[in-house]
Amino acid sequence: MKNVYYHLSDHAYITQFRDELILLNTKRDRYTTCFQEYTDILTSLLETTCVEADGNLIQNPIVQQLLNDKIIEIKDKPYPFHIDRKINSHGVSNVDWNLPIKNEPMKIDFDVLRSFIKLCVVNFYMKVRGFYSTIQLIKNSRKTQSNYFIPKDEDLMGLVNSLNRACLIYPIRTKCLEWSIAFVLLALKRKWKCNLEIGVQNYPFFAHAWVECNDKIIMDEQFLREELAIILNEPFRNLKR
Repeated sequence: MKNVYYHLSDHAYITQFRDELILLNTKRDRYTTCFQEYTDILTSLLETTCVEADGNLIQNPIVQQLLNDKIIEIKDKPYPFHIDRKINSHGVSNVDWNLPIKNEPMKIDFDVLRSFIKLCVVNFYMKVRGFYSTIQLIKNSRKTQSNYFIPKDEDLMGLVNSLNRACLIYPIRTKCLEWSIAFVLLALKRKWKCNLEIGVQNYPFFAHAWVECNDKIIMDEQFLREELAIILNEPFRNLKR
């Protein structure tokens, strides 16, 4: 008998908000709330060892459906990533993300132009290539042999200001997801250890993206990471503790 392990496919992410599991399929750009049996089986698959007897996997209709839908796949090592659970969270309300607008002359420099170009790249990927390819762009931008570091607060705010100014001259309104992706890509170019984070909730459903660096949220409310269930954090994913 041989031990086998189930992993989420690279386009799938999960989290738990209260008693429900939420699945994000980045290839379909779709969130799905899972019913209880589905939740129990999927979390069990990712957290325990399954046994293959004489070359045949344990037969279960839900497991087979997950395999057929390419939500999970079989590996020879345990699933390594932490699954965030906000079982007792009350969620958030009235989160309205907007760029800060200052009544002062706007300086256009090379940092603003670089941010503007990165916004163009992000919007192209989101609209033409899709969400999955955009996340892959972030993951591929992290060079595994490079040493990433935590920047100074003033350097972080310098990039925030440059990106904000680029958003103000960009012809399409920038939302939290596009802003966060652009920031992370620009940060990775500087070897900064920054993550794209997406938090979700039910009751009602709500999803919000932000940038996190050194356990702090950049240009957004700090309570988000405690109240929303974090479904995606790339490219520095949380490993099991």
